[in-house]
Amino acid sequence: MIVPDLTPVPDTALGLFGGFLAGLFHFSSLWWNTRLLVAERARNAIVLQVARFAVTATTLAMLAWFGPLALIGAALGLFAARGLTVQRFGESR
Repeated sequence: MIVPDLTPVPDTALGLFGGFLAGLFHFSSLWWNTRLLVAERARNAIVLQVARFAVTATTLAMLAWFGPLALIGAALGLFAARGLTVQRFGESR
């Protein structure tokens, strides 16, 4: 597989965007996962938990091909998505 030679700015932007999308899925599905556990639907919660980690790990592994700047951008994107989902879903009531 030939990886395109991108300059540092597009690498970081790609990582930021990919990390943000992965983070939105990861942290939003965490909210659903807790709802499934409360409803005593453990099988569905386990499947969702595995999917959460698989999507996040696959995204980070794919971004690793673009180098460390893409991974730093992905980390920033994950943190931004975390902040957005915490703001959206709030603390448990």
